[in-house]
Amino acid sequence: MKKILTAVATALLLGTTLVGGPALAQEKGLSNTTVDKVDAEVRALTARVYPAFVLIGGGSGVCISEDGYFLTNHHVWNQAAQPVTMAVKMAGNARQFQARAIGADPRGDIVLGKLVLKEGEKVPFVKLADSDKVAVGDICLAVGNPFLLSGTGSEPTVTLGTVTATHRFQGGYNDSIQIDTAINPGNSGGPSFNLDGEVIGINGRNIASHGKRFNTGAGYAIPSNQIRNFMEALKAQSGGALLVRHGIVGGLRLDFNAVDKGAVVRSVEENTEAADAGFAVGDVIVGIDHYEIFNAYRYYGVIGTKPRGSEFSFKVRRGDKVIAITARNDVPTESGQFGHIPRSDDEARSRSGGTNPLQRMADPFALPSPKSSLAFSGSYNTDRKIGGYKITRFADNSPLPGAGLQVDDIITHVNGRHIRHFADLSDIMIALDAGTEVTITYLRGEEKLEAKVKTIEAPRSGGTTTPRRR
Repeated sequence: MKKILTAVATALLLGTTLVGGPALAQEKGLSNTTVDKVDAEVRALTARVYPAFVLIGGGSGVCISEDGYFLTNHHVWNQAAQPVTMAVKMAGNARQFQARAIGADPRGDIVLGKLVLKEGEKVPFVKLADSDKVAVGDICLAVGNPFLLSGTGSEPTVTLGTVTATHRFQGGYNDSIQIDTAINPGNSGGPSFNLDGEVIGINGRNIASHGKRFNTGAGYAIPSNQIRNFMEALKAQSGGALLVRHGIVGGLRLDFNAVDKGAVVRSVEENTEAADAGFAVGDVIVGIDHYEIFNAYRYYGVIGTKPRGSEFSFKVRRGDKVIAITARNDVPTESGQFGHIPRSDDEARSRSGGTNPLQRMADPFALPSPKSSLAFSGSYNTDRKIGGYKITRFADNSPLPGAGLQVDDIITHVNGRHIRHFADLSDIMIALDAGTEVTITYLRGEEKLEAKVKTIEAPRSGGTTTPRRR
């Protein structure tokens, strides 16, 4: 009750301060004592969360653990898919730190970094909230560095506003929280807080008007629960990759024009995750995990809140029955933000013809070029459960033949990472320097073999191999 009263009083205070002053405050039934108390609570909240703010490049971030893990946007730190360091500052002590990129989620516009601390050193931090408890009308406090107003210092700007919507689907912002709290260029990567001083989301986008990027009263934050779902993957990707992928349920196509309440299945491809799970044409998906699904867009919003390979529980209406289906978002999606409905990574690559260096300069979500290569071409193994690439050709400088691999061998793992899609291999090569030793697991007939090879420098055109669809 105290939290609700505080929120209402704060909202009224904002209005009276701007248009009515003390007289209107009294008319609203707010005594000077109440107003002073609200003021004090907001100041106390600001003082509590302020020290955890991280100033990073032209944007913002926030520390979420005493040992220095922090969050920011991928478009603030868009080289984080490779092992790089960056200088950052903290508002708590105005001290500069070196920070390492730990994991990158371009589709979700999140990077997990870590401050390089002295042994035993601790830093101020804040906790992640349960963003499912965020409700329309909640008060929201944001901390950031709009227009780089803090200059070379570390004095962030604090703004106060309201949660105006939840579960907004905007492509890569799958399940975002909409706020009218002022966020502008430079706020990107900074936190939005509830009245308990917990992070409800990381601010990253607003709706612009008249060709400008300035605040319009419609800003968006990536919810804390989605970030929490990705945290383990951000900290430890297999094979040496720093990239984390979102995913879709392979083979499942939805009808975006359907009027049924739910996501209507339009088609199910054979030999896919959707077919294995038991989906059928005409099924209506009405629930995923504990979320209600009211249309196809909401379906993609929920599927995007967990990393690729995660399991979901579906509630499906089939005729006059409701059945349960379990399936994984097994197919990796493209990394970028600007596709509204997520495409598979393979589809995005085939349509774009690969990663264009000029595109990377203009697109803060495009992946960096691979640092290394294994210099071979291949096609997907037709046995989807085994996965892997069947080698069709070696480049002249490929390290694989010298390690004993041959054409028609099937590469199934690199550094223990199961190679099911092109992204599984390319994401490793984006992170590894040329000359890095990797372990290759491959099949020759029914025999399982292993070899150690050193990667070579990637060709300037980018790419590790030439993917071909199954």
